Amino acid sequence: MKKVQKKTPKTGIRLDSALKNMIDWAFECGEILNSHLVSSYKSPLKILDKGKQGLATEADLLSEKFVIEKIKETYPDHLILSEEDSFARKMKIEGIKTDDYLWLIDPLDGTNNFYNRVPFFCVSLALTHKNETLVGVVYNPVNCELFYAVKGKGAFLVRLVGEQEVKIRLKARKSKKGFHEALLSANLSSSKVEKSLLKNFPQVRAMRRLGSAALELSYVAAGMLDAYWEYSLQPWDVAAAGLICQEAGVKISNMKGQKFHPFCVSVLAADPALYPNLKSILNK
Repeated sequence: MKKVQKKTPKTGIRLDSALKNMIDWAFECGEILNSHLVSSYKSPLKILDKGKQGLATEADLLSEKFVIEKIKETYPDHLILSEEDSFARKMKIEGIKTDDYLWLIDPLDGTNNFYNRVPFFCVSLALTHKNETLVGVVYNPVNCELFYAVKGKGAFLVRLVGEQEVKIRLKARKSKKGFHEALLSANLSSSKVEKSLLKNFPQVRAMRRLGSAALELSYVAAGMLDAYWEYSLQPWDVAAAGLICQEAGVKISNMKGQKFHPFCVSVLAADPALYPNLKSILNK
């Protein structure tokens, strides 16, 4: 009798392979961005004015086009949501089925910095499923900083020091740090920030607003910043770096303290020692 072979049930994709692909794609995007950054000193960058949505440069579009083509080629059944792509502008985010594999990508997070030649921007790539990020990659092509995480596998920073690559596992520090020691990053000029809050905010070592949510969140994960918060964000801004924070042991939630997920419209990430007081202050 001929043996009937049972079909293997669909088990999803290999996350280690997805991570390797994402890192390769991030490096390629970094080459595109750095090339345009250098050439911008000789001739102005071509820009697309998106009105209230800000601006996009030719580098945004080219790096995004590259990643979208790679995703479609490698994972043809997956959905893609990206800042510049027309798919993102036509489709309501609420309509996404959580059972779908969904890529949330921003191949140039920090366009305003990039356009003004401020060297603080990044490539942000995330693979999500059922409202959770499975793999996240954030790459700063200027400083050669690669942050990445796979759900349940920890978070890492790979940095080029001279000609040597140094890989560091990111873990939240067990500290009793107070506000007077903290370096924080936030948009305190936002219309959502109560002016009375600024008068009563505790003394801190320094405040920053650096202009790239994905990179700033990654810096919190690495302990380079002690906290970051913002009120109006898109899923491609936070999906990758949010997982990196979670896997590094950083406290991360929305501004109200509710569980973080890629579609949070606000985010608060902080050193665990600072998080409770910071959440309380910001919600007064």
